[in-house]
Amino acid sequence: MKRAKIFAAAIYAILAMGTMTFVHFPDLQADEADAKISIEQAKTAALRAVPGTMKGSELEKEQGRLIYSFEITQPGERGITEVNVSAMDGSIVDVHREHAGKQHKSEQREGTGNGPTSHADNA
Repeated sequence: MKRAKIFAAAIYAILAMGTMTFVHFPDLQADEADAKISIEQAKTAALRAVPGTMKGSELEKEQGRLIYSFEITQPGERGITEVNVSAMDGSIVDVHREHAGKQHKSEQREGTGNGPTSHADNA
């Protein structure tokens, strides 16, 4: 009887996790085929907004919006400036600075900081 309860609980947990993954999977993966502008067009817009050296880029969904996220370093500046460009129309969605310490900690957590959809770019 105890084995049956454990088995039922394990099956329930596997089904629940599988369902959550299935429901949320489309939001977790951005597809370049959905983008209306190319990464090169977005990169040009990002570097126009924040001149510097491109350290990385990623296509992602953020708050339901498909964006290209670029990490840019600027000469004489510490840290990274992140520029988010709409993958639909090329407009600048957000620009914010990440301090060197914060960036370093996130890179340690994620390994190199470049996920499977990241691109190492140099301008």
